[in-house]
Amino acid sequence: MLFRSVLSELVRVPAARWMSTGVHRAGVIIIGDEILKGQTRDTNTHFLATGLRKLGVRLERVSVIPDDLATIAEEVKSFSEKYDFVLTSGGIGPTHDDITFEGVARAFDDTVEHHPDIVEFCKTWFKKTDLADPCFKLALIPTKSKLNFGTDEKTGKPTVYPLVSVRNVYIFPGIPELLQRAFRNLGPGLFSSSTQFLGKQLHFTQDELQITPALNRLVSCHPGVVFGSYPSWGGQHYKTRLTLEARSEERRVGKECRSRW
Repeated sequence: MLFRSVLSELVRVPAARWMSTGVHRAGVIIIGDEILKGQTRDTNTHFLATGLRKLGVRLERVSVIPDDLATIAEEVKSFSEKYDFVLTSGGIGPTHDDITFEGVARAFDDTVEHHPDIVEFCKTWFKKTDLADPCFKLALIPTKSKLNFGTDEKTGKPTVYPLVSVRNVYIFPGIPELLQRAFRNLGPGLFSSSTQFLGKQLHFTQDELQITPALNRLVSCHPGVVFGSYPSWGGQHYKTRLTLEARSEERRVGKECRSRW
């Protein structure tokens, strides 16, 4: 039958209860009016979703919010209470609308102050000494902050600029190149998990309507596997792409399920 090959694959495809307590959960907050106005394309969400998954962290929600202090504080506080890790992107530059540090501080009933270590970095990097200069806004961070340093993946040397975090909230830059560099250098140390998401993709020349009855039976027989079905309308060699994902390996398929094929 159509899905016998899928059934045989399931013997080797991982299967487990997704709600296991061992899974780390994350939320991402994208901050910026330019995203909501369509002036800038958001590529950070896709990068973080992919990166977190490779590290064994399940991204459960992404929120895109404006450069508004009250909104940032409210969203950060809410996400911090719900998820193991919260990653923010954007709003940590030198201009008037860069208010993420202040928003995170407010979320935790904190204030912002110039951190001496980042001040020294700014003095060296920007060749400035007056704390009133806009460049020093990068050093104006929550007093409860932690400075996270890692290893530069390209040079193997310690990173010189820290990723700022407060509790379980990690404050990433919005510029994609900087965010990606920070995540690659620090992500494995900050977000790594013993969890491994395993999966498989299968492609069918039949459309979704043709495979739905068989797919529904598979879903019923394998509650520990998350199935996804996606039609193709772009002239691909297949009409339906099926994904199967879970956390650990299931060696056997139950007799009751086998008898139904």
